[in-house]
Amino acid sequence: MTKEFIREEEDGSRTITTAIEMGGVFKTHNNKGPAIVNKEQKIKDYYLYGVKFTDKKIWDKQRKLS
Repeated sequence: MTKEFIREEEDGSRTITTAIEMGGVFKTHNNKGPAIVNKEQKIKDYYLYGVKFTDKKIWDKQRKLS
C-alpha cells in the first residue's frame, strides 16, 4: 500500500513524498515517477523501496526489474 505525505516548507512550497509500507515501516518508493517532488524548488528524487537513485535512467531500468 502506498501513501502520500505532504510537508509545507519554510519558503511556502510543498514537498510531496510517496512511500510504501513494508513490515510496518514506510519506505520512500514510487515506481511510476519521482518519490519526492517539490515543483517550486525543482526537486525530483527517484526512490525504489527506500533506495535513492541519482540517475533517472538507472531508476527506470531498476523499476522494470522489480
